[in-house]
Amino acid sequence: MRGKALFIAVIILVGWFIFFFSPFLEAQERKSNIIYEISVELDDQHKMLYGQEDIIWFNRTQDEVRDMWFHLYFNAFKNEKSAMIEEAKEESIGPLGLKIGQEEWGWVDVTSIKLADGRDLKPTLEYVAQDKPLHPSDQTVIRVLFPEAVKPGQSIHLKLDFKAKIPKGILRAGYYQHSYFIAQWFPKPGVYEEGKGWNCHQYHLSSEFYADFAQFTVHITVPENFVVAACGRLLKTEVNKDKKTVTYTYCQQNIHDFAWTADPDFIKVEREFKSDEEVTPEEYQEIARLLQLPVEEIKLPDVKMILLIEPEHRKQIERHFKALKAAIKYYGLWYGPYPYQTITMVDPPFRTDSGGMEYPTFFTAGTSILTSKDILSPESVIIHEFGHNYWYGLCANNEFEEAWLDEGINTYSTGKVTAKAYGAGAISVVPLRLNHLPLTWFIKLPKYYDWEFDRAAGINVVEFDPITTYSWKFYNRGSYGLNVYMRASACLYTLERLVGEKTMLRILRTFQKRFRYHHPHTQDFIEVVNEVTGKDMSWFFDELFFKTLNFDYGIASLSSREKPEYVPGVFDKNGKKEELTVQEIKEMEKKKKKTAHKKFYITKVTLRRFGEARLGGCASLELKVIFEDGTEEIRYWRGQERWHKFIFEKPARAKYAQLDPDQVWLIDSNLTNNSFRVKSSTKGILKLTGQLLFWIQNYLQFLAAWS
Repeated sequence: MRGKALFIAVIILVGWFIFFFSPFLEAQERKSNIIYEISVELDDQHKMLYGQEDIIWFNRTQDEVRDMWFHLYFNAFKNEKSAMIEEAKEESIGPLGLKIGQEEWGWVDVTSIKLADGRDLKPTLEYVAQDKPLHPSDQTVIRVLFPEAVKPGQSIHLKLDFKAKIPKGILRAGYYQHSYFIAQWFPKPGVYEEGKGWNCHQYHLSSEFYADFAQFTVHITVPENFVVAACGRLLKTEVNKDKKTVTYTYCQQNIHDFAWTADPDFIKVEREFKSDEEVTPEEYQEIARLLQLPVEEIKLPDVKMILLIEPEHRKQIERHFKALKAAIKYYGLWYGPYPYQTITMVDPPFRTDSGGMEYPTFFTAGTSILTSKDILSPESVIIHEFGHNYWYGLCANNEFEEAWLDEGINTYSTGKVTAKAYGAGAISVVPLRLNHLPLTWFIKLPKYYDWEFDRAAGINVVEFDPITTYSWKFYNRGSYGLNVYMRASACLYTLERLVGEKTMLRILRTFQKRFRYHHPHTQDFIEVVNEVTGKDMSWFFDELFFKTLNFDYGIASLSSREKPEYVPGVFDKNGKKEELTVQEIKEMEKKKKKTAHKKFYITKVTLRRFGEARLGGCASLELKVIFEDGTEEIRYWRGQERWHKFIFEKPARAKYAQLDPDQVWLIDSNLTNNSFRVKSSTKGILKLTGQLLFWIQNYLQFLAAWS
């Protein structure tokens, strides 16, 4: 009996241990470094948040950690001495939309911070401003000291109280009347990097975010008439009839941020993405063949889709779900199955300035009351913001320091999915509206693929900054946006055409799966490219990502002249020197014309490297020369020298020469010098028209960067 009782006691003890510590064990297994439990209450009347935060942080490094740094992002909206506002005032291009009126400022205060055993850390709290250029009065980062170091393998348990004034709708978060979008709202630890310390940058104008994977349990209390949505799964709902409030509890493991929204006017719609209905067996087989993987690894899970949409946009419900289904399908097939049970998309509350932004399992779209079937809006926004769940959500790069790893890869991926699901779309920038009416209602606008727009925009900012520049150190917001989004995307499309679509798909799938729930760097991506291609492609990134070198190869000249059979001069003949004169040659040529003979022509093509960027590795440029008899010649140039000349001897004149005829090198800044005709053609007007459209696109893209 004693042995049996002991056995039962052990079973109970083990069960209790698993129940109590399962969140910790799961966090370790899933690589989560933090466990959060947050309770927050919305004061609608005073536009305030009151919160309590319980944090357990695991030291998974070999360092002894003596402090912790936190982001207080809402303090970016506290006064005009914040880094964000000071950087906004320094900008010289485009409207910034950072006008904050009286009583519209936002802020956050940590009112209490203690260890779980009650020891007070508040006396050690200090604001930190270390990013350069310095903004010494910025209060978006704090530091607290621990009584003793957290040793490798240990954890620390903190309890915080905080209160926050919600800013009037500004830069991703805020309120308008009774509508709220709450993002970057709670005191959030930075990322501890072994051997380096805390990576915890200030809130800059041109930057997004970086945080550690965590397990979140968040209790959100709002007035009873509000409709709420948030990151993760809704676990339970509790009604307090006396206070006329409702508390929503959301839970999600293995995410690194948490945002939520509340609005009494939201319409909430739920649908299911059923993989068996959305993906055919033939599609699974095709993707498995391309990726060289078993079909079982390609299979997609079902996902609950949740939409919160404003009443005035209710007619667009089907458009929203159709776009989201396409995104779940193709991102999942190509880059790996979506790993969470839910995805929530929000039609952003009016004037909260929260549209087009991503959070784990949760994103905002953006639309207008009046739309056009030819303009892929809101579709392109929905696909793009969902895609961030892969390139930012799962591969959680540091967007302060290497924004292109998310924005560039996701811009490329968005273009691929949009083209697959919808084909080309009409230009959707704000200036192409007449009194808020889409111009496509009145005139037919040209359609384009995303890669065309990305190229047209990206080539204009090459000489401002490298793509890999820290986000707040770009020349301005225009350079930041066009470099890390469009230029990076155009370079990736170029890489795809260089290595092949199948290989590019394997590169991105490998990168996504290998670095899920990790913090990859640019060098990690380069190493995956080298591994999958079996080639050293480092030169591609050295020339196009890390430098400001213009890539421009072209044809400098093309000539095709009849090869003379006779030339004047003195020649040795039968041991004697005989002179052949010009007059004698003319006489001989007259006689030749009366008899049939085959003419030959000397064609010379001179290629030039107009830009400073050069090809590397085994890459080369293809030259195609087409002749009047219909034949063609193909040559290849490694492109290292400033110029190179090809000479052909053919029984026909050259008609046309094309450098890079397959347009592999999309990043080439001047495609008009890639072709050359021997004779003038009426098609020249088409080239001029194309150039005009090219510059119009560039202009519109710059405008779009500020819309």
